[in-house]
Amino acid sequence: MISRIIIPDASFFICFIDDIAQPNSLLKIVWNPNFKFVTANIILSEIKKHPIDDILEKKLLENLEIFRYHDYGEILKPFLAKIEIKKGEHEVIVISYILNYKGHDFISILDDDAPKKYLTRLIPEKQDSIMGTVGFIEICTSTYSIFEGNEAISILILIKASKFRIEERIIDEAIQRVNGAKR
Repeated sequence: MISRIIIPDASFFICFIDDIAQPNSLLKIVWNPNFKFVTANIILSEIKKHPIDDILEKKLLENLEIFRYHDYGEILKPFLAKIEIKKGEHEVIVISYILNYKGHDFISILDDDAPKKYLTRLIPEKQDSIMGTVGFIEICTSTYSIFEGNEAISILILIKASKFRIEERIIDEAIQRVNGAKR
């Protein structure tokens, strides 16, 4: 039984594939039976711009549902900059909005603040389900036991040392919470 639909932006996948080179940790999340990952074409094209071997790509795509929709980005143009319409963030926003309208339980993963804030304003009742990659790693550890505490901390330390753009403070706070949960 799938408990949550997960709608990540490309940065989530790229973090594991390229930034921290931990594809097995990514597959551990994507293949978890508690989740159903949903994505769309722009996000997929952003992922494929990064080095991904054929086996990883096949395993990843086997467990991703491609959300088919018309260009809803046009609807969002008044709210988002043109550059964002061409990026995957608008797909996460649109998919989240539609799934919320249909009453589905989901988590949206957006690492850029502006789209995250926009989605939170659009569907404020889901603010606890809108997070970044680091927050999602915490949930994978604390709620779904996908990672042991030490494993999650190792991933967070790798993210902190990588080119993944996030404030160190956010990672340090996440490490403290995971450490506290281990005790």
